[in-house]
Amino acid sequence: MKKAILCVLLTLVMSANAFALEVPTDTVIQNLNGSQQAIKTYTIPPDQDPAILIEEPFELEGFLYTFANITKTENPVEETKKHTEVITIETAKKDLSVILEHLEPTIEYDDGVFKGTLALDHTSIATEAAGYTTKSYTVTETKTIGQLDRNDMSYVPATTVKDGRTLTLANVEWQVTGTDLVGETLMPSSYQAIATYSAKASYNAATGYITTAEYVGDVTHEGTESITYVLTYLGTELDSRTSKSDGVAGLIGNVGTFLAANWPFLLAGAGLIIAVVFGTLFVRNRRKANCIEDGEIMEEESEEEQEALHQ
Repeated sequence: MKKAILCVLLTLVMSANAFALEVPTDTVIQNLNGSQQAIKTYTIPPDQDPAILIEEPFELEGFLYTFANITKTENPVEETKKHTEVITIETAKKDLSVILEHLEPTIEYDDGVFKGTLALDHTSIATEAAGYTTKSYTVTETKTIGQLDRNDMSYVPATTVKDGRTLTLANVEWQVTGTDLVGETLMPSSYQAIATYSAKASYNAATGYITTAEYVGDVTHEGTESITYVLTYLGTELDSRTSKSDGVAGLIGNVGTFLAANWPFLLAGAGLIIAVVFGTLFVRNRRKANCIEDGEIMEEESEEEQEALHQ
């Protein structure tokens, strides 16, 4: 029974230490100028608490080691990579000079991890219409029809064609180009017509322009990748009796620490074990009671059979 309890205690202590401690990357036992030392080295992430590395006093090869000091060394990291950032702007005109007024030669980049200065890549500039709207305008054409003997509209065509589009007659202005003396009065003898033709036309006009441009350059990440801690423990030599008693005391101390830190989980586990034990006992007692009842019934039936035989 005592051996079983001791095994359970050892298991609990080992479990507590396994959860509490990181695995050292290097362990050195040395005697420096008469000072017995155990030096353990750990490398952990920057956000991890170094307090979890400190161990309770422990025995090793006849010495009891206790924590003395800890040193810290940061392991920096620097990484550089190429980065491309795409910038979008809007302009009213598709004019490179106007577009360049809206694009800075360089921009500063910082995403919280990498940072650097990016330069505009002029070859990457691309512009397209943001959208289109329909606009209308009037197409006009003026023709002179001359040396007519009279100002007769039959000489003026009703339509004309310009750039493949048919225009209709909008206005005619008659001009006298020659006169004859009739009696004592000058009378028009020739005319020319100034005919104006027009038609409505439409076209799609851009509502604005969107330009994309790329900024490229090197960005750098600088920070602390990990931290190396060196923990020094000082050792004192133990005799066999002291080692044995201190070992038990250390074991009991570790068990006490484990129980104090994990009592809610142990209490829940104990409750579960008690429930299982009581359930098992209940089933066993129930079965025993059923067996007793079955035995009594069988005994009563046997007595009735014997009485019937005697009769």
